[in-house]
Amino acid sequence: MQRIATTLAVALLLGLLAGTARADDRPGVSLEGTVEAIGEADLTLHGVTFRVTALTRIYNTMEQPIPFGQLTVGQRVEIEGYLGSDGFYYAHKIELEHAEDRPDRVEARGRIHALSEDSLVVQGFTFWLTTQTEIEGELALGRYVEVEGEVQNEQFIALRIEAGMPGGEGGEDLPEIEITGPILQLQDSVLVVRDFRIRVTAHTRIHGEEDQALTLADLQVGMLVEVKARIGQDGQLLATEIEVKNEAHVEVHRRKVEIKGFIRTLTDSTLTVGGLTFRVTNLTRIHGEDDQLLSFTDLQVGQFVEVKGYFDLRHRLLFALEIEVEEVEQHEFELVGRIEAIGGDSLVVGGLTFRVNNNTVIEDAWDRPLTLADLQVGMLVKVKALIQPDGTLLATKIKVRKAFHPVVDVRGPIEALTDSTLTVAGLVFHARPGVYVIDAQGQQATLSDLQVGTVVRVRAVVHPDGTYWAMRIRVLTGEDAQEVEFKGTIEALGADSLIVAGLTVFVDANTQILAHDGTPITLADLQTGQIVEVKATIQPGLGLVALEIKLEDFVAATGQADSVRADAVVVQQMTFLIDAQTVVVDEQQRPIAWSDVQAGQQVIVYGRRPASAGKTGATTAGTTYTADYVTVLGTPSTTTTEAPALPGTFELAPSYPNPFRQQTTIRFTLSGTAPQPVTLEIYNVLGQRVRTLVQGMLSPGQHEAIWDATDEAGRPAASGLYLYRLRVGNQVQTRSMVLMR
Repeated sequence: MQRIATTLAVALLLGLLAGTARADDRPGVSLEGTVEAIGEADLTLHGVTFRVTALTRIYNTMEQPIPFGQLTVGQRVEIEGYLGSDGFYYAHKIELEHAEDRPDRVEARGRIHALSEDSLVVQGFTFWLTTQTEIEGELALGRYVEVEGEVQNEQFIALRIEAGMPGGEGGEDLPEIEITGPILQLQDSVLVVRDFRIRVTAHTRIHGEEDQALTLADLQVGMLVEVKARIGQDGQLLATEIEVKNEAHVEVHRRKVEIKGFIRTLTDSTLTVGGLTFRVTNLTRIHGEDDQLLSFTDLQVGQFVEVKGYFDLRHRLLFALEIEVEEVEQHEFELVGRIEAIGGDSLVVGGLTFRVNNNTVIEDAWDRPLTLADLQVGMLVKVKALIQPDGTLLATKIKVRKAFHPVVDVRGPIEALTDSTLTVAGLVFHARPGVYVIDAQGQQATLSDLQVGTVVRVRAVVHPDGTYWAMRIRVLTGEDAQEVEFKGTIEALGADSLIVAGLTVFVDANTQILAHDGTPITLADLQTGQIVEVKATIQPGLGLVALEIKLEDFVAATGQADSVRADAVVVQQMTFLIDAQTVVVDEQQRPIAWSDVQAGQQVIVYGRRPASAGKTGATTAGTTYTADYVTVLGTPSTTTTEAPALPGTFELAPSYPNPFRQQTTIRFTLSGTAPQPVTLEIYNVLGQRVRTLVQGMLSPGQHEAIWDATDEAGRPAASGLYLYRLRVGNQVQTRSMVLMR
């Protein structure tokens, strides 16, 4: 078997990562202080003025949303924001704080714009250096740094500065991780800890627990070390610091090893899984999924196993304590939607009936175990199921989840306009060249034809990084410029407000709140994660005040388009109606015509139930949904002319483990007699390519690739559903997997 591993092939061993050093590496600033002045849409502290927009989130000391009008001079606040390209500071979060007897804190993240012997400038903030300033790394103009300091006599004094790696492109692309474990391999300037290959450079600081200086030559296989490292632009881990731990402090659980994967090699007394070789002894318990006992001779290369073992420091070997052989399942289907009905051993989601048995795993949103009796009609769940030979669906896992809908629909006047963006209701929408724009006469126009103040309706997509990308813009006539409409996910709820799609909306006595079927409900009936449509007015000094809030019922289906009509698509017996408002894009997020979509293509469809369906109580199969957003992946698997049948050319196996936390292995088999062009790529639910694992000519036989849950730049991918697509020549096959952080 030829092994094609992605950079940083991460074994699931010795627990989870110690975590990244920060939750946010993006450029920005944070400042504490007393409000010195307040304008109509700005406030000042320590002489720095921050502009406030509709996107600014403002909270009281109880972390409840409040309007900007409730802030007053003299209050103590903490502001998180950034320096805009126009030279102004913008606040994206303001939080009231209780008075404390300590200096105000200040932080900045970004590149060094000016540097002298006693100061540096980051994000427009001048920080002064003292003899107490701790500096990690080397300071240089243009280098990305994180500065922590405090305000003294209205000057920003740097307490700690952390600089990016020399030669790097910036800390925002070089997140730091910490890895603790024994050194498993050591060769030249590379050491392996917990299956991470980490390169030691001239800038790596090596020391003992008492801070005594050490060198690379002092390190040995089996030593317990704590490594701080950054992901370089080439995908390699570069060590910034290595601390050698005293073996007397090693706890037993730190030497435990657990890993799932395919057996790559077997000898008389060892097996290799995920790059780790375990020694098998008479104490090793080997069994199948049903706990039937097996012998070492029953194991074969290519079997999927879970191995539990430990690292023996004295012998510097990995010993297997338990080996479980697991079966590889086929024909998987996933669906996200609300529970419509629950039976004694089944439930209905999206009009489809899923059978539940004793092996079905049921969890809440926090991974806590549940039973079928704990579920309720109306809950949003993700169901992972196996399609049985008779066509029925057997649920293997049901997980209660918070909702996310990628489509945002906003109506309101244009507040700002550039060559590539427009701002409506405080939301900044990016627009690609050729974005679909319709003027007041129904004719196609361009972004340059629009003007500030024009009332438009923008249908957009929320990308995983939080940015909004316009897919369709329509000019409206006869509309109230003080009214806006938008649709999105409820992110937070307060006593008289809620945050939807990043916008804070206030509720008063005149706000009408409606359930899916149009019946009146109250603010207390709403929950975070629900999808709502909001109609609101813009009130000076307060912001957005809701006129109407209506719950939306939606599903998200991933699979093959079984049939395609001019006005609908069917995915696993679910019918999604296509209308003029449906956004259809290809895998690069480029708008395409619905007429170009064919049966057999892999699609991701986000849809919502029509209001009439909710009112009539329809819950059976055959209920249709209106498609909001369709991502089309690849070419039709049923129309290829390059080979008579897909399995005859290649076979793509399910990834394992799935779901996974740190890494997953993707295995595929190529037939034929000559090398073929192969591409294996990872996509998110919006159809955006996250990572290319394989690209090139491969010989016939079995191959595998490991995805370490990072994108092309080495940044950790967010939790969620991902698709992995294998293209061999002109043929394509796609499967899904779930990353759980």
